[in-house]
Amino acid sequence: MPKLIIQEGYKLSGEFTVPPGESFIGRNPDVALRLDHNGISRVHCRIQNVDGVVTLEDMNSRNGTFVNAQPISSPVQLKHLDHIQLDEVLLVYSASDLKAADNTELDLSQDQRSSKLAFVNDVVMAIKTNMAQVIQGKDDVIMKVLIALISDGHVLLEDVPGVGKTKLAQALAKSIRTDFKRIQFTPDMLPNDVTGVSVYDESTRRFVFMPGPIFSNVVLADEINRGTPRVQSSLLECMAESMVTVDGSAHILRKPFFVIATQNPVDFHGTYPLPEAQLDRFIMRLQMGYPETGIEKDILASQAEINPLNTISHVAEGSDILHCQALIRSVFVSEPVRDYIVTIVDETRKHPAFSYGCSPRASLALMRASQTLAAINGRDHVLPRDVRELAAAVLAHRLPLKLQARSEWPSATHVLEAILENLPLARWENARGLQHDVDA
Repeated sequence: MPKLIIQEGYKLSGEFTVPPGESFIGRNPDVALRLDHNGISRVHCRIQNVDGVVTLEDMNSRNGTFVNAQPISSPVQLKHLDHIQLDEVLLVYSASDLKAADNTELDLSQDQRSSKLAFVNDVVMAIKTNMAQVIQGKDDVIMKVLIALISDGHVLLEDVPGVGKTKLAQALAKSIRTDFKRIQFTPDMLPNDVTGVSVYDESTRRFVFMPGPIFSNVVLADEINRGTPRVQSSLLECMAESMVTVDGSAHILRKPFFVIATQNPVDFHGTYPLPEAQLDRFIMRLQMGYPETGIEKDILASQAEINPLNTISHVAEGSDILHCQALIRSVFVSEPVRDYIVTIVDETRKHPAFSYGCSPRASLALMRASQTLAAINGRDHVLPRDVRELAAAVLAHRLPLKLQARSEWPSATHVLEAILENLPLARWENARGLQHDVDA
């Protein structure tokens, strides 16, 4: 059932499950959701749940009803993660538990396509189109973030402030009907602020675990390199094992579990470089980059009156992501493709510009991402060009340049590009066995 998460002031005070049919919110004791605040009218607004479609209507209240900071004068259909403000009370609409009510074409045809790789393309393209309404001119970055998600990995967005890193993560969270939490890293944070803490409950005379914000499906770790190394390390087990250990007890994180972290370049004030072990947990590191002049003009025009983030809703379920993650593992990886992956990784271990080369975890990450890209492109087998297209994004952040090599090479990405140029694709593309023989 859809829910309203009730936040009074700066404290979460409860949840309200939206029942089927008509309900009212206000100060009157007879209404379904009673909010005892002077600024709220006796019957403030009406909420209707008809076949899973939830609408909200203001009942000529004294102070008005606001959805995503916009006053409403007519019934408005609520979308996942919409914010409703009634005087000092904030209600966050959550449709994450609603499964059968979505009437989109994607859900209607799921039974017919769920066993085929075409389903992966349908889900990814629907999310990509939805996110592109918010993040303009960055289709390549959006696609690679979705490849990381479907590959069951995590992604690191590194760039200067203000280019849309956080908004991209929020657009992804709104496009998938799952739980979403944001962690704003600061130097005074403690690991328990991320993972949660055990508190003593006097009524039961025992310690009760209070989950932290990491217990969500999509987690935005904003400005992760502003947190201290102690806090950064609290994410290691979460990202690698999808599990949190607190006071000796293990707590499993629900799937899908996706961390999308943002960070400023290391030469910015107040940043702590991520350790190599932490960087290795990210399947990709991406840069947003500045938008082109024409795109930036479009951004100014589209956001003159309203934030486009408030105009989009979910287009996929968390279960769709899980289904895609299972399907891409059936994509065939031939012996020549595996040889190409291992050859690239081995070259990084030999190159004199790197302090050390990529690990087997990097090889597995590159293979999994290539399987996802092949499925999105409608193929049931991986080609060497899939590997080549993703190699820099998957491997570069795992390769630290030696100090003496930095005068010759601007970044590890340039070294990787040189390695790939010295490994012509024709050698592997002409090899036999690239395409899986179904009859074999």
